Amino acid sequence: IMKAVILAAGEGKRLRPLTLATPKPLLKVRGKPILEHTFNNLPDAVREIILVIGYKGEQIKDYFGEEFGGRKIYYVEQLELKGTFHALFCAKSLLGNYPFLCLVGDDFYKKEDLDRLVSEPSAVLVYETSNPERFGICRINQEGFLEEIIEKPQYPRGNLANTGACILDGMIFEEPVVYGHGGEELLAPMLGSLAKKRPVKSVLGSFWLPIGYLEDLKKAENIL
Repeated sequence: IMKAVILAAGEGKRLRPLTLATPKPLLKVRGKPILEHTFNNLPDAVREIILVIGYKGEQIKDYFGEEFGGRKIYYVEQLELKGTFHALFCAKSLLGNYPFLCLVGDDFYKKEDLDRLVSEPSAVLVYETSNPERFGICRINQEGFLEEIIEKPQYPRGNLANTGACILDGMIFEEPVVYGHGGEELLAPMLGSLAKKRPVKSVLGSFWLPIGYLEDLKKAENIL
């Protein structure tokens, strides 16, 4: 049984005032919460979901319950918002050593892309962006494998953004933790260091829309 870990603990400060009363993953696009769109786009191989919740997490629990769309849901709380790897680590005890899908709970992905991603033993979903300075940029070798991820590069070498969707297994928890400026634990550069020890395939996505700002919500409404 494949599990998906969905990171949905953040505060969504850039989306205030909408997120003052509602957690970001429950903001609606076309009448449905962002997170529900994510659930609907999960590969059929995923039978269980681990939701890492934090800010206003009770609302997320109340909405989805213990099962949604035929998939069992487990909830893990990230009590302190200390970064993406810290969020993933909160789910470690539920994962075992099998490959699992990891996603960001407030981004839009395409089902076909995620289907291709889960067919690999270890992989990262990348997307061609026209604003490489806004994202983590993946450097890929000629064979199509990840070499490193550079966060918001000032002088980007390439335009393949890390979408936050990846296939991992227990090996990620053995990597040295990489800390950001504010002391948060960062998953993306740890994927880059993992890639030096084992092949991490890059899968080119056909669609990705991260929701960071109010205009991104409007964009999602129009696209969907």
